[in-house]
Amino acid sequence: MENALPENDSRPLLRTWLELSVIFIMMLAASLGAPSLAAQDPCPPRADGEDLWTPERGISFEAAYCGEVFTNARGGISTKDATRYQGLLDLLLTIDFERLRSPVPGRFVMLAQHTHGRGLTEDFVGDTQVLSNIDSFDNIMQVGEYWWESGWLDGQVVIRLGKQDFNTEFQCIDGAESFIQSTFGLSPSTAFPTYPDQSMAAVALVQLGNSMRLKAGVWIAFARGATWGFSGSDSMLCVGELERTYSLAGGTLPGIMAIGAVYESAGMIDGQQVSPVHEYFFQFEQFLYRECPCEQESGQGLAVFGGYYPRFPGDQRTVKAIGDSSVAGVTYTGLLPGRDEDVLGIGIACAELFQGGTNRETVTEFFYRALLTPRLSLQPDVQYIASPSGIYRDALAVGVRFELRQ
Repeated sequence: MENALPENDSRPLLRTWLELSVIFIMMLAASLGAPSLAAQDPCPPRADGEDLWTPERGISFEAAYCGEVFTNARGGISTKDATRYQGLLDLLLTIDFERLRSPVPGRFVMLAQHTHGRGLTEDFVGDTQVLSNIDSFDNIMQVGEYWWESGWLDGQVVIRLGKQDFNTEFQCIDGAESFIQSTFGLSPSTAFPTYPDQSMAAVALVQLGNSMRLKAGVWIAFARGATWGFSGSDSMLCVGELERTYSLAGGTLPGIMAIGAVYESAGMIDGQQVSPVHEYFFQFEQFLYRECPCEQESGQGLAVFGGYYPRFPGDQRTVKAIGDSSVAGVTYTGLLPGRDEDVLGIGIACAELFQGGTNRETVTEFFYRALLTPRLSLQPDVQYIASPSGIYRDALAVGVRFELRQ
């Protein structure tokens, strides 16, 4: 579909401005010696010959592996031989320049990612919202993220520059992090610069008092994850989010509310021209009951969360374009005696589609995540997908996930 851009289109200028701004801020930070985030937690000077490869001394390395087996027990596209295994390996390197006593401020983070196996979505279930949040749709090996971060004004302002995941700071619901279905972690837009297609960005996080935080970011849109974060186009994504923390019942029941907006300019996806996209969002998390209300750090208890994402994808939509979507769920941490870190959860995710049929897809997920050791968790999971992509039979996917961390 052809849709020529107007001759006075300003996006090439905007992209050039963004790239020059990133370079300028990095050079300015290095020359002024801006205080880093690590300055909030200083460590003693390093003795000669002391090992650098510890988080306390400046360089740390973390590894995490997530593997899962799922089967499509009924409905969808097909149930024949519909059992698949897939895995994701994350390798994270963090260099804290402050702890290394370097003249460069802040810290540098690099994330390498490798996937293998294949999920059920494309071949067996046919769902648009994507059954698993580790499904990369292909075996990949990439530098998923690499960015530099520095704190200013005693840590009240944080600047982060480089290849980043949109979902690290934006549209992120902490209470939904244990769910496997993708929509619980992010509004189900196929074009956002999130795993496995992170891209170059400039992000600012501003603390406004004790309970308010303003977040803003600009990303290069439509980049592929296997690249260094550049798309070769002039398409941009801009997002702003205002987050407020609060407490009910005399400060014993904490909660979070967030509102925000996203704009993504026109561009190309798989050779198809798409229109600009506008999206707004509202999210909340709230404890309803805590087993240890006097312990501020305790997460044991009953909590609810929700998110609503009205989205306007324009006139030129991709095959899997999504309109309005919403999520809601309930979790209980530490329900069983002696299992304080285990999480039980049930949630529902809905999305408006444009593929015909019902033009709607609804997923209900139920899971129990058991922390077997401080490094190993096991999570049985059941998902009922009503009207996958709006055109297939209701599907039932059953599986188990395990996570192993260094």
